[in-house]
Amino acid sequence: MNEDKINVLIKAWETYQNLAKGFGENAWKIRAIGIGFWSAIMGYGYKNDDSKVYLFSLIIVVLFLFLETGMKQLQYKYINKSINIEKSINDFLLGDNVKFPTNGISTNIATPSIIDFLNMFRLKRWMFWLPYLVLLIVTFLFINQNL
Repeated sequence: MNEDKINVLIKAWETYQNLAKGFGENAWKIRAIGIGFWSAIMGYGYKNDDSKVYLFSLIIVVLFLFLETGMKQLQYKYINKSINIEKSINDFLLGDNVKFPTNGISTNIATPSIIDFLNMFRLKRWMFWLPYLVLLIVTFLFINQNL
């Protein structure tokens, strides 16, 4: 009986890992596209000496920041589910009774909240938000230069 449970847990763990990986890859794609759009808009504004275009680049940075934040939140939720499964697998390996996660095994996750959103901007996640901060600062410098 425990063998069947552990096989289910391993399959669930693999599924959660793949989902987390997919959301992580999507987050990087969003970042790359966002920086590409930002660069193109900034280049256009610089070439044509049009400071109004820089304002549009601010919107682009914030939009892609929100999109990537959403993807990262989903990724972290699946990572947490994966950790719960790992605890159950560890129980099996230690010879304890296999305990399924309290919420069962499901790909459903809680809807990301504003708290989850704000947690993305904690100091320990600086590698996530710092590039966007740099883009915002550079954009503001270009806007102020042309005023």
